[in-house]
Amino acid sequence: DWQQLQQQSQQTLIHYPDSEQLSLKAVLSHRFGLPPAHITLTNGISSAILTLFSSLLPDTTLLLTPIYSEYQRAAQRYSNSVIELEQSETDSPLLSSSPSSVSAPSPSTPFLQALSQLTDRSVVVLVNPNTPEGRYRTPDALKALLSKLAQIQCWVLVDESFLPFVGFEADKSLRPQIVDNPKLVILQSLTKYYACPGVRIGALFSQANSLLQCEWASWPISVLDEHYLRQALQDTQHPHATQAFLSQERDRFSQLLANSRLIQSVYPATANFVLVKTHVKAQVLVQALSAFNILIRDCESFGLGHNHCRIAIKSQEENDTFLIALMQIQENTCLPEPSEECL
Repeated sequence: DWQQLQQQSQQTLIHYPDSEQLSLKAVLSHRFGLPPAHITLTNGISSAILTLFSSLLPDTTLLLTPIYSEYQRAAQRYSNSVIELEQSETDSPLLSSSPSSVSAPSPSTPFLQALSQLTDRSVVVLVNPNTPEGRYRTPDALKALLSKLAQIQCWVLVDESFLPFVGFEADKSLRPQIVDNPKLVILQSLTKYYACPGVRIGALFSQANSLLQCEWASWPISVLDEHYLRQALQDTQHPHATQAFLSQERDRFSQLLANSRLIQSVYPATANFVLVKTHVKAQVLVQALSAFNILIRDCESFGLGHNHCRIAIKSQEENDTFLIALMQIQENTCLPEPSEECL
């Protein structure tokens, strides 16, 4: 309700924001099931990433890819060394084995080799659900990994920005585990789920005193941002409606994408986007769709090569418009041996 938002803001814009964000933290505490003392608000997750890395100054950073480029830039700037490893490498059965049951005298997988280089001043970063794949791993699936990292006592940053599309429930998140791990930090975007990236608010969930060494801004969020988010969080119907719509539309949209001769494969998804592998170069498809005022994400920067794209799931009408545009592009594309000159 933009009118209500304007009325609320007009009464408070003449004052500085509450530097403690007590009222907003109370709302977030109810939504995410954590005490207010475990919540740190930031001017978006991108800002939080830079603050965390510039404060922690890791000796080694392990990035479990694919991952946001902001983590790569921050790690390269503030870490002595950076290791990038595909998230799938952490699925090794050796992770759940006791030391005595591992017969090899030295680490025998890329991930275990990476673990051997970590110290209590290291940082490990994981995005879950990850992007651009949209793959979600349950807390049980991550249990062995977190146990190994806890033994090393390194910092673990888990970005759950897309998790609300899976669900807000605590059993879907690693939030409950911060009670037992002072070096576990959950990063939660508060705007992706509500489709308002222009509102810059992010939250960090951690033990109350874990992040004292970090230098946060005195007023991390504006009065207008706070009013907008409080209004969004109070809409109790939104999560149910979003889940019901996504579960149905995601399947429909994915199936129709798979029917296109431009699309080689569609990856299983859990968030509000799908990753596809294309028969043509992704950048060619990006440019072709721009003629229809449609924007998709070329995923080459995620290390997936030149023929992967991330496509947002929007309203059924918008998705149908996308599919019609794709069909028109397909008619002007040379297949099955496409090249960038075909469009």
